[in-house]
Amino acid sequence: MKTLSGVLGALVIAAVAVLVLVGTDRSEAAATEAPPAAAVGSSSAAVSLVSPAPHSIEAGPESPVELVLAQPLDPGGFDPAVLSVFGRWSGVMTGSVQLSDDGRRIRFEPGGSFHAGESVTASLRAGEKLASGGAMETGFAWNFWIRPQAGSLDMIDRGSRIVLDDGEKHVQPYGAYAGDFNGDGYPDIAIPNEVSADVRVMFNDGKGDYNEFRVLDIPGGSWPSPNEGADFNGDGLTDFVVGNAGNDLVSVFLADGNGWFELGSNIESGQNVRGVCIGDFDQDGWPDVAAVNMSVGPEESRGNVAMLLNNADGTGDLRRASEIASPGQGEKTCATADVNNDGLPDLLVGAYFTDEVLTYLGDGRGNLELGTRVRAGGKPWMIVAGDVNGDGNVDVMSANREGNNVAVLLGDGAGAFADPVEYETGESPLAVDVGDIDGDGDLDVVTSDFEGNSFTVHENAGDGTLVNPRSYAASTNGSCVVIHDRDLDGDLDLTGVDETDDKIFILENPGG
Repeated sequence: MKTLSGVLGALVIAAVAVLVLVGTDRSEAAATEAPPAAAVGSSSAAVSLVSPAPHSIEAGPESPVELVLAQPLDPGGFDPAVLSVFGRWSGVMTGSVQLSDDGRRIRFEPGGSFHAGESVTASLRAGEKLASGGAMETGFAWNFWIRPQAGSLDMIDRGSRIVLDDGEKHVQPYGAYAGDFNGDGYPDIAIPNEVSADVRVMFNDGKGDYNEFRVLDIPGGSWPSPNEGADFNGDGLTDFVVGNAGNDLVSVFLADGNGWFELGSNIESGQNVRGVCIGDFDQDGWPDVAAVNMSVGPEESRGNVAMLLNNADGTGDLRRASEIASPGQGEKTCATADVNNDGLPDLLVGAYFTDEVLTYLGDGRGNLELGTRVRAGGKPWMIVAGDVNGDGNVDVMSANREGNNVAVLLGDGAGAFADPVEYETGESPLAVDVGDIDGDGDLDVVTSDFEGNSFTVHENAGDGTLVNPRSYAASTNGSCVVIHDRDLDGDLDLTGVDETDDKIFILENPGG
């Protein structure tokens, strides 16, 4: 009953026609040399050039974000909520925004630092007023990675930490999100627990370790697991969404500004929520959720995708706007990505029983249409998206439980994927994630091998080929891993989860 969703949230950042400071909420408004830009979009795109380039791993922690527009905006009517930027782990970023005199270039300079190695999503909202009259018909969204310092794939084992309270016997942690919840700059970690139906929030001690946690109850929760972070109510704080695999609820928790959360809403999504993926699917400037629901029943049962759109009123509430049928069977996992390079968020879904990855193309108005179907290579328990061969196109990595492998499916940039190339893992991989662990400019792959009792790091040879696997032991069952700069030393560390032994494992990158 395991799944993670890798996907990124959206944070609205204030912007005006002249240089202003950007605050931590929608009502408020350190420059470095920009990394290489890339021409982007289709004939209907609102943006013609962006920097950092989509899917690239070239940006520094304080790199600016720039967009060149296909048509100039009206400086006099420039809406402060037009630009969104969100670091997957760092969350809300303050800074400044400048619109060029000709209305064609937007430049955001962060006032703080992104976390090394994290993925960042930038988004331009649709509907902005054009200088020629009318409004932009579409927005534009893309993601890029912050390049970490040189690191090593040979981790130092700093031991395990238990996630049980006094008197508890078993809670079964699975899934984790490493956002900064208390505003101290360090990544904390929120871990859903399937048996106890709650979330354990472990706070970073400022040295890259987790020794204390608090329990966040999930009202009506049942077998919670898939999870992700975003700023759902636009207050500049990182909120948290959890899918309940044992029923039909998606639970949204809103940050209270004091390092804790309050339940915002429980939304009925569909039976057995196995994935929650975040993206601004209707391009209104607010993060939405695509929930993957695997119906209960025999293998021939078919699930669906529920589109949960943000009410866009500052409450953080979501509404179930539509249901998209799945032609596959056993929808266990999802990932958000722009698979056809049109600047619109798309959705990838892993169908376990039919052993395939389904592509749903977004139209920027909150709708998804089935695109391609491709074999996953051994029944996908979890998928993740990222450009592993450096060609500027999104690829898919699939942890295939019955195939005992991780498969790489290379994307063509037009929405299609090549047949899977399979790499051996430990037995029964349940999770997969990517990050530039050795700091060489490409995404390495980490699998969590349940029956193999291990976490396996697969080195990227630079062209998407995986080589030199290294395994690190769990105590009972390797269940999932978070790849993040836990101690803020500039390289990527690993935090592993063992759901059977109710522990997390601290694996430290010693640096290059």
